[in-house]
Amino acid sequence: GELRLLMLAVALAVAALTSVGFFSDRLQSGLQRDARQLLGGDVVLVSDQPPAAAWLQQARADGLQGVQTLNFPTMGRAADAQGGATRLVGLKAVAAGYPLRGQMRLAQAVGDLEGQPTRAIPAPGQAWVDPALLDALNVKLGDTLLLGDAAFRIAALIAQEPDRGAGFMNFAPRVMINAADLAATALVQPASRVSYRLALAGPAAGVGRFAAWAEAELKKPEVRGIRLESLASGRPEMQQTL
Repeated sequence: GELRLLMLAVALAVAALTSVGFFSDRLQSGLQRDARQLLGGDVVLVSDQPPAAAWLQQARADGLQGVQTLNFPTMGRAADAQGGATRLVGLKAVAAGYPLRGQMRLAQAVGDLEGQPTRAIPAPGQAWVDPALLDALNVKLGDTLLLGDAAFRIAALIAQEPDRGAGFMNFAPRVMINAADLAATALVQPASRVSYRLALAGPAAGVGRFAAWAEAELKKPEVRGIRLESLASGRPEMQQTL
């Protein structure tokens, strides 16, 4: 009887340890997956100037995909027919392939918090906006939003933006446009405070090789205004969560 009891205790102990180990592994995998979505890629190069072509060339040599976005604060304005109200917005210009990690979700009504997933980006001449901007400017879907020298049709509401972040400009209502439309706005000038984000994603081995190469490049004295964000060295709040 004692032997059977001992065998049962060992079996229970092994089952408990296995279950806890499996649960911890799944939890860690889930956290890393969600963290990559918050980051927008496996690793992100952030700079205050357009990154040199060598960065993307090295990433492609390591088997990584890359998508560049631009973020900066600016003023959005309603058309005169809607009152001409103005509001500080966080403008984001995206290119095809965005986002590399995570998923955009769009809504067609202010009360739709869930939205529908999409792999598209705003079509030329269109803008996707946060629902809060509609009230701030007294506009609705289909109305015109003026950004700099260009006019955009409000085509959808942003229900979820995977790499939103927590910077100052991200507290302003988001306006997302196609990168091809950015030049028409004439908003990017030599003194503009633009944040360029080159998100990269691919096999873990390739990400590791690129990160090691990038860290060596960033130590060179002539390289300024560039930093590398990853799961380990990215945002403090993300590292605390992990």
